[in-house]
Amino acid sequence: MGFFQRMFKKVEDVNRGEAGAAELESEMVLITEEDAYDFWIQMAQNILVNAVNATGSTVDRAFVILDFRTEPSFELFYQQNGSLLMWEQLEDMTIIEKIRTQLLPQAPDAANAINENFIAAGHVPIAYAELQFEWATKAWFSHIIWADGEHADISRDELLQNWFARMEKETENVPLDSDHKLSWYPE
Repeated sequence: MGFFQRMFKKVEDVNRGEAGAAELESEMVLITEEDAYDFWIQMAQNILVNAVNATGSTVDRAFVILDFRTEPSFELFYQQNGSLLMWEQLEDMTIIEKIRTQLLPQAPDAANAINENFIAAGHVPIAYAELQFEWATKAWFSHIIWADGEHADISRDELLQNWFARMEKETENVPLDSDHKLSWYPE
């Protein structure tokens, strides 16, 4: 039951004399840290599913960088037919346009919703997140750089360039059905 549903039900209970006014306070808790983490996991999975579905499931691996800072954005790259490609380098213009017009514009809303939950739970927000998805095994992995963390001030370009370069080397030697987390940048 959502916050407003719980709150209205409790107000009705108080009005009918079935609950004391002091019980209203227990309904004022919007979200716990566990709720915020659960929401993050759900959103991360949805972002990865959308990143893969946008390609018509034609990729072997998907990599997403989520920048949660002042101008939230997604950076996507894929492993396809043995090559690591930025999303703009995919051959199918329909896929490129779908990513540009449907997936990328979701970044601000997704980032804000995720971090609003962490903040509401009294937790530090996310600065960046890195996501990996392997099509053959459906395995996915995430790495969070918290806003108070050592690498929170890294530039988006540095993060993208270095993680992409690292993945270019690593994906050459890791089977597509490895069910294995690849490395992050920075570690």
